[in-house]
Amino acid sequence: MTTIQPNTLLDDLHPSRFLKVADMLERWKVQQVTVTISRMTHEETIPIPSDIDPATKKPRAVMQPVLYFKTKSGDEFPRGYLLSAQVDVASMKTATHAATVGDLIGKRITIEIGEHKRKAVLRISPNKPEQ
Repeated sequence: MTTIQPNTLLDDLHPSRFLKVADMLERWKVQQVTVTISRMTHEETIPIPSDIDPATKKPRAVMQPVLYFKTKSGDEFPRGYLLSAQVDVASMKTATHAATVGDLIGKRITIEIGEHKRKAVLRISPNKPEQ
């Protein structure tokens, strides 16, 4: 048996692979955060667990882009930002003027809390961050 530290956030009891609204509100206590992009990957996700693939009888997996970014110390934050909404890609293009994934590396963007279907969600701001 291991005692859980009293200052452990409840959201850390079941850690996520991706950045969440709770990270900003409870961990960092902010409504938005400006980050430097370190890399992008394609990762397998299961966006709709009830969408069962008839061939495998398992939830249908899809590959989606994931954005990773650096922390203030220069290390990479261990959980990426899941780019599941096309509006985020458009906002990222507007904010960075990047045309390719390679152009994004080292660019700064602002991740903020938005709303979708009356739920808090993470969004990328279309505005270029202040230096």
